[in-house]
Amino acid sequence: MNVFLPADILIPDVESMEKWSVIACDQFSSQPEYWKDVKETVGDAPVELLHVLLLCDDRSDGLMKWLSGKKEEMRQIYNFNLMKEGGHISGWLVSGKLAKDFEKKITSYENISAEMPYAVGDGNHSLATAKVCYENYKKTHSDTENANAPARYAMVELENIHDKALKFSPIHRIVTETDEEALLDELQKTCCAPNGYPVQWYTKERQGVLYLNPNKSRLAVAILQNFLDEYLKNHRGQMDYIHGEEALKNLAEKENAVGFLLPAMEKRELFPYVTESGTLPRKTFSMGHATEKRYYLEARQIR
Repeated sequence: MNVFLPADILIPDVESMEKWSVIACDQFSSQPEYWKDVKETVGDAPVELLHVLLLCDDRSDGLMKWLSGKKEEMRQIYNFNLMKEGGHISGWLVSGKLAKDFEKKITSYENISAEMPYAVGDGNHSLATAKVCYENYKKTHSDTENANAPARYAMVELENIHDKALKFSPIHRIVTETDEEALLDELQKTCCAPNGYPVQWYTKERQGVLYLNPNKSRLAVAILQNFLDEYLKNHRGQMDYIHGEEALKNLAEKENAVGFLLPAMEKRELFPYVTESGTLPRKTFSMGHATEKRYYLEARQIR
């Protein structure tokens, strides 16, 4: 089995790559001033790209480390600074014999990790959109055309979960326009227990710690998310997902708001948890802080 195939990747031919490449639109969702600055920079850019981060459980680091060691054999295709303190990005083209050798390594890894070789770390909505595009394509094409269609394959970025550069950051929760005291009381009554998972909370006037009952889930984020989903069905309030501790604390200082500071998920927990329990709660973790996220850059033509 090899789920990857070579593809033609589109790289923009533009004067300013810095203006082209933008962070994911779900970042800084409660900080409109960030997007105001971006709009002033990029203007009326005509396209929004997808980005799917696919994780592999390559403990020996035989895939990406091997490929990184071959940079001298590759052609560099971009190298520039990202906007809004996003850092720097460089890319190399994997082609010819090098691409074939890497395909063999991918196949070998998949055979060893047959139970669950990959997990989607980010970009579930992008992946779902890609699937819809393919389903629509199939309606007007033959089975032979469908089997070989470029639309059948989603473009992803493959990352080794054990790479030291890959850090899991928690995604915190903020609830606004709510009765924060009533919400905290209900959470204490229904989801807490002594010696549970500690979760710090903040309001405008107070802060404290709740201990979430470990019998409800192996993950604190799962307990809190399930509670908030049910609570907000019958009570007023708007929930949002916040990247960064300081951003959460600042937002929790507003009237009628409560913020929950969640712990980071351990990387070693991901594959065992998904294997045993199925999908993770939405927005369980982020790959680094908001400004460290991968910016949208590459694209494919699928029709």
